[in-house]
Amino acid sequence: MQAGREVKYQIWIEPTREMKTVTALLFDDDGQLFGVKTPDSEVNSCLSIHTVRVRQFTGLSDKNGKEIYEGDLVEISDHPFEGPVKVNGIYEVGYNERMELCCGSWLLHRELPYIMVVGNKYVNPELLEVGK
Repeated sequence: MQAGREVKYQIWIEPTREMKTVTALLFDDDGQLFGVKTPDSEVNSCLSIHTVRVRQFTGLSDKNGKEIYEGDLVEISDHPFEGPVKVNGIYEVGYNERMELCCGSWLLHRELPYIMVVGNKYVNPELLEVGK
């Protein structure tokens, strides 16, 4: 995790298949998410934890300046190590077992000059198959 990064979230709403920017996440006393506020709505407390996926901004941007969120699909291309080691491809952004931001098994912050966001695992799950 990048220290001092801007904290921003998006939510994927499964029933309507919409991605929305979040202005506030509301939690109950037990730490359970019970409401979400977006720029175009009041607090929505009708969302079930089973139908909403929260995505956090990584604090990083791709080579074109696009913000990278957890669950984004990024394409690595023109990597200088390509050849003896297969690097180029499409990878999901997430955390490894040491809580380091990665794309596949590659550390995200080291690959930024070669990365472009091409979608996310909710809107474009088919890209995960292409990347294999």
